[in-house]
Amino acid sequence: MTEASPSRTISLNDIALKYTEAIQHLSDLAVFDWAGARTVSEQGYDEMARSIPGLPVTQFRLPFEVAKEAAERSALKHSVNEALGLIAVFLEDIRKLSGLVVFNVARAKASNNLASLAAELNAAPPPDFPGRFQQLRQRIGAEIPLEAEILSLVALARTLFHRNGVVGEGETLTLNLKVVQPPAEGETEARLANYERSWKAGEGILLSRQEHAAVFTTVSLFFNAMLGAVQEFAKSSGIVPEPAVQ
Repeated sequence: MTEASPSRTISLNDIALKYTEAIQHLSDLAVFDWAGARTVSEQGYDEMARSIPGLPVTQFRLPFEVAKEAAERSALKHSVNEALGLIAVFLEDIRKLSGLVVFNVARAKASNNLASLAAELNAAPPPDFPGRFQQLRQRIGAEIPLEAEILSLVALARTLFHRNGVVGEGETLTLNLKVVQPPAEGETEARLANYERSWKAGEGILLSRQEHAAVFTTVSLFFNAMLGAVQEFAKSSGIVPEPAVQ
């Protein structure tokens, strides 16, 4: 990001490009996994296991169909974990950027609380996503776009990693995403839509590839929407930042 006084612009392009590249690469890895899964056969699975010395050969070896489903679940866990890691770093960039906006405005007005603002800027962020969202909400004075969707991804990750993908007793998991739908009759362009799916206690979680892709769609939209919200906050504060890359 680029720090600037209120009389200069603040560029959001570096942030936008950084996270656009990251989510693109993450989705590319998922596509590579899907392409491989489409071509592998039971014979190929067995031949690969025999061709590499050192692999364990025990009675616990997964049958082909079980291994195929487990690999899909593992790829989903990786995507969700990496996406949430990106979001955590992104939110810290946004926290610092919005803090710089406040600091620069205070400096321009010769405010006497610059030391406290600088200390707040350098302080550690809240440890969890709800806390980070609340802090940003208070900072920019606006709702956080797609907050419910991101928090549903957090709940999904918790179930995938801490309950081996099975919804706990007495719990319900609801996943909220943004999906790209094909053009409706008479339309020429795809459109975005809300998507919701729920699992009850004891049910295992395995997303379709379309649902998996919607994770990337949702995170990308969150990045762009959050940068737009910060841009509006900067404008209302008297700073005109450079538009983020769309």
